Amino acid sequence: MNVALVGSNFAIKGYLPVIKKIRQLKLKILCNRKVSKSKKILSKLSGPIHEKNWKNIFINDIDLIILAVPPEVQNQILNYNLKFKKKILFEKPISQNLVSSKKIVQSLKRKKIKSDINLTFLNHELFQKTKDMIKNKKLGKVLSYEVLWNFKSFDLENKIKSWKTVEQRGGGIKNIFLTHVFSYCEFLFGKGQILDYNFKISNFKNIMYKKNIYCNLKNKHDVTGKITLFVKRSGFQNHRILIKCEKGYIRLFTKSKDWTKDFILETYNNKSKIKKIVKEKKLNKFKDGRSNQIFTMIRNFLKKSDYSKIDYCLNAEKLNKTIN
Repeated sequence: MNVALVGSNFAIKGYLPVIKKIRQLKLKILCNRKVSKSKKILSKLSGPIHEKNWKNIFINDIDLIILAVPPEVQNQILNYNLKFKKKILFEKPISQNLVSSKKIVQSLKRKKIKSDINLTFLNHELFQKTKDMIKNKKLGKVLSYEVLWNFKSFDLENKIKSWKTVEQRGGGIKNIFLTHVFSYCEFLFGKGQILDYNFKISNFKNIMYKKNIYCNLKNKHDVTGKITLFVKRSGFQNHRILIKCEKGYIRLFTKSKDWTKDFILETYNNKSKIKKIVKEKKLNKFKDGRSNQIFTMIRNFLKKSDYSKIDYCLNAEKLNKTIN
């Protein structure tokens, strides 16, 4: 399967190592504007070519397009691909606004274009194990859950101003981090609605950045959730999900510099008073922890005809829209 990889930083750090490891994939084009850096990388691979204009990838023999670009560019490529119907993988948010995202998802479904989106936690082995425990009611019904994510921002730490710090361009804490949380909350507990929230704005070196979010959720099964999400400039990242069930609790958490690594899953049964601890397996040794989840996503995408988690992202964007 010939692949066109579009993007620079995360495309090279996150996706390229995975493409090299999957035998079914052959990188044919790396597309971005960083000519000298890209040619240096491609010179070590033998075969792929560099392309500056993303429209030119469609005139080549390409089977799969992988995007790691800003939302406004992603929007253009996704719409352009509707007439070519190439298989396509992309990042969240889907586009820079909800209206565009809805139209894109509707068109992908109508034209039956095989596609998927990179939602890191939905591909994480311990999140999937947690999902199975909830589905099989290992500790009875879920009563409530709490999410705490203390996220270290690379942009704040390094005083970088880019689309990732501008909400109107698809960045900011809502579009980038809260989308992750809303997506995995639906994945684990079902669709929810926001009951109330508190949303604070702070300034950092002339960058308007949404810093703190507190949300209370409830779904149709009367499962209530509380989300606390805030951004700091340095240190470790704490990410904890506490799930209270009829017969005990489930705790999924990490404290790590890499926000995708070193998760631990704990379960406690009130009746037997037995606590079980499961650590994630070190199956793939990628330098960037996100690549492990990308590896899982692409392998599933290639194996399963109906594999897609795009609706989770779109539903998260809809919830985000209600927070002003």
